[in-house]
Amino acid sequence: MLANIPKLSLYILFTAAVALVFFLGAFFYFNRGGYNPPASPNIPFELLTQTTSVNGPSDFVDVPRMQLRRGTLLVDAAHRNAFEQAEIVTLLSRVADRGYDVEFVGEFILVNDEERIPLLEDRLRHADSFLIISPREPYQGTDIAVLERFVARGGKLLLVADPDRPHEINTVGEPFGLEFQPDYLFNQVEYDLNFRHIFVRDFQPDELTSGLNEIVLYTAGSVKSSGVGLAFADGNTQSSVTGTASPTYPMATGESRNVLAISDLTFMIPPNNSSLDNNQLISNIADYLTDSEREFELADFPSFFKGDVNILLGQPSLFDAGTKLKSEFSGMQVPSELSELEDIAVDTVFLGLYQDATAVDSYLEDNRVTVGDTLSIPSASDIPVEDTAIIALSQSQDRHVLIVLADSPEALNQAIDRLTSGEFRSGLVNDLVGVYKTE
Repeated sequence: MLANIPKLSLYILFTAAVALVFFLGAFFYFNRGGYNPPASPNIPFELLTQTTSVNGPSDFVDVPRMQLRRGTLLVDAAHRNAFEQAEIVTLLSRVADRGYDVEFVGEFILVNDEERIPLLEDRLRHADSFLIISPREPYQGTDIAVLERFVARGGKLLLVADPDRPHEINTVGEPFGLEFQPDYLFNQVEYDLNFRHIFVRDFQPDELTSGLNEIVLYTAGSVKSSGVGLAFADGNTQSSVTGTASPTYPMATGESRNVLAISDLTFMIPPNNSSLDNNQLISNIADYLTDSEREFELADFPSFFKGDVNILLGQPSLFDAGTKLKSEFSGMQVPSELSELEDIAVDTVFLGLYQDATAVDSYLEDNRVTVGDTLSIPSASDIPVEDTAIIALSQSQDRHVLIVLADSPEALNQAIDRLTSGEFRSGLVNDLVGVYKTE
């Protein structure tokens, strides 16, 4: 019968038989018994949910370094910033505890240049400090000019980025001598649960590092600065880009101490803020932001008034002008009172006619303004007084005196309207003086 089967068919049958033998041999060799799983590890639940192996002092109390003072921290949300408000609640609450208002500019979406630049300029007039976290849209030249002026006048600027989040922070950092590196820091010798959770124990003596012995940063990067490094990673900590060839600073100031850069956001996000001395660092940052010595200009009206304001009248006939300004101040949430006597400890607005100028000569002299038959200002002299008004700001470290003078009650009311509407800015002749034509 085999003789009747073609040779090709016999070859196929033989090959199949050999393959079956090998398959059965391998099957019985590798399957000689059942599966015996290893014993289940006994891991306590609290270790499964643990985010850190180190905790800070359970009795930590936030103690502001200074007395409460009024001011405003502005937070950037106009550059599609990559963070959520809940992530910085610890910092913001401590800023508020120090007497500052916290305001956001923008709604975490991109605002076009035509709207963003005037918005930023207007909001910074009212701010003492500005916080920028991971902007996903770059800052442009006009934005930078506004910020440079803000910092030059004493405003505080805090820049925060996170290596794990997209950002264009260097578009604002580099003009101030700060460059966030495109790296992350890690330590394979000593770390908190994960090699990217690094310990930092070496600090430059500074108010920002006061009381710090050890902090833990969870997604830190490094900052290159032309200023001062404030926190230094140890010799076992490496940069994912540069290795250990150069010192790594996750926190540094720029060319001006008024600009602070931190390449990590996670240390302040609950519950990470409770690790080691992280809470103390957050309190130090809150102190830094609320210790602004911002110098205001006349264009910043009414933000330079930080408390109650007395309204003084050059003569009783100007009572209606005084009540009008008081009403406008109420709408601006500036507490004010009409007063008959000057209190040199209180911010003051003086409303008067040119003939009342002798009462405020010393304040006018601060700005090299003289009032007589004509007006003289730093940039011009012998200006006719008819149908004019002048607004001048005199400021000391603890007090601001705003002077509004005009040639008639009607002109004074027009000057008040210009002041409260913001139109006065078009008539500024320098940072502290404006001269206006009235009708």
